[in-house]
Amino acid sequence: MTAIATIEAKGIHAYYDTSHVLHGIDLTVGRGEIVSLMGRNGMGKTTTLRALLGLIQPRQGTVLVHGRDMTGAPTHRVALAGIAMVPEGGGIFPKLTVYENLVMAARPGREGKTSWTCEHILELFPRLSERLRSMGANLSGGERQMLAIGRALMTNPDLLVLDEATEGLAPLIRQEIWAIIRRLRSSGVAVLVVDKDIEALATIADRCVIIAKGRIVYEGTPAALAADREVLMRHLSV
Repeated sequence: MTAIATIEAKGIHAYYDTSHVLHGIDLTVGRGEIVSLMGRNGMGKTTTLRALLGLIQPRQGTVLVHGRDMTGAPTHRVALAGIAMVPEGGGIFPKLTVYENLVMAARPGREGKTSWTCEHILELFPRLSERLRSMGANLSGGERQMLAIGRALMTNPDLLVLDEATEGLAPLIRQEIWAIIRRLRSSGVAVLVVDKDIEALATIADRCVIIAKGRIVYEGTPAALAADREVLMRHLSV
C-alpha cells in the first residue's frame, strides 16, 4: 500500500490577474521528507508555495493534504490540517517579545500532537532563550529567522514550508539554520524549502525539484542533480 503524501499538488495552474504563472505543477512531499524547490528568480517557486497554502486560488488542479482535497480551502484550514509556513523575511511580530511570539502560536497539531513546546524550541535554538524578553524588532536577522521557524513549529505541524530560508543571513547563521532543518528530519516533520544556496540544499534534501517558467522541469536526488551538469547550467546557473 502506497503511503499517503503529507501534501500533494496535481496539475496546478495559477494566475495573477491575467498572467498565467503556474502551468500544471505536480509536486509531492512525503512524511518526514525534505524536498528542495529550486529555480531562478521569477520562475514560480513562491507562487507554488502560495497555491499549496491557499494564499492564492488555483484555477485548475488539485491540492491534497494527507489525502484530503484542500483545493481552494482558506489558509487557516490548511494550517489546521498540519501545514506551517515561514514566509520570506520570517513575518514575526515586531512588537511582541520572543516568548510572546512563541506562545501565541502554540497549539496541538493534527490528532492532538504536542511534540513541540516552548521548552523544546528553546533547546533547538539556545540563542532564543537568551533573548526571550527581547522585542521582535530588536532581534538580528538570524534571530528573527530562528524565531519564525520556532513559532511555526509551535503549531506542531506535519509539514514546514520555508520560503528563502537563509536569504540575507550571515554564513554562520545559515549553517545553523541548515543544521536545524537536518534535525527536523529525525522528528518526523516534513520540510519543503526554497533557497538560493544550491550546495546547501543538496546536502539536506531527499529530493530536488526544479521549476522553470511555471513548470517542473527536473526532479531527482541531490546526487543525480549534482551529476547532471546540463540541468544545473540550464536552470540554476546565474
